[in-house]
Amino acid sequence: MLEIRGVFQVAAEHVVHAPPSLFGGLGVRRAFGFDVAEPEPVRRNKIPGGTVKIVFALDGTVDGVRRDPSVLVIGMHDRGTTATHVGRMHSVQVQLGPLAARRLLGVPLSEFRNSAVCLDDLFGPSARGLAERLAETARWDERFALVADYLRTHGAHADIDPIVAAAVDSLHATRGAATVAELVAETGWSRRHFARRFGDQVGLSPKAYASLTRFDTALAWLTAADRDRAPDLGQLADRLGYYDQSHLTRDFHRFAGTTPGRLLLRHMSPSSKTTPAADS
Repeated sequence: MLEIRGVFQVAAEHVVHAPPSLFGGLGVRRAFGFDVAEPEPVRRNKIPGGTVKIVFALDGTVDGVRRDPSVLVIGMHDRGTTATHVGRMHSVQVQLGPLAARRLLGVPLSEFRNSAVCLDDLFGPSARGLAERLAETARWDERFALVADYLRTHGAHADIDPIVAAAVDSLHATRGAATVAELVAETGWSRRHFARRFGDQVGLSPKAYASLTRFDTALAWLTAADRDRAPDLGQLADRLGYYDQSHLTRDFHRFAGTTPGRLLLRHMSPSSKTTPAADS
């Protein structure tokens, strides 16, 4: 299976996984760490994965900026981005679905859509203190335990709107095919109020989250398909409810920065749903 479906910024053999049980009850989809070096600058297209990421940067350089120990919360993205890495990358990362992130962080996810915020701004200076402590801790299991304990202690544990949660479930169940009108009809709310509540809890508009969900399904199908045959993109578009193949291709440009065919033909980078970026 192509590494495009991976979730890491480095080759899988360099990734250390945290035991899922360590983060039980927090809604964490995955937690992991790595400590590697990129001798030359590497620029990658980063494909959004529908998660909010808490990144404990212990050492490294991103986009030409040297990072001291710090913590960033990377919000939900409704389009692909690029990032450049060079030198050491030493990090612990926690990835959460949007509702779990909303519960943990206690602030509207719409406040940092397509952007990032320092965890210090949400939890105070203790967040940077934890990053510094992680950088001084030698063992991965101890680092993961420190992060899990910190999130349990400092998390907001905010309530999640059950109506928005039901709408998210509907989008997942229909692979993004449920229309906004259908979702609104189930709530009894106005379209504007539903969009506002959904953006607060999920970080994206209902339409953008539906598009991302459908794209993610298409991406999974393409990477799981028989590689001895060219994928039937027209059939895939029809199966997922796209108006036509051109609309499928448009979503790939939006989220992956390229067409489905080029994405599959291009040499895949073993990264967090990333591929080598095209030359500019």
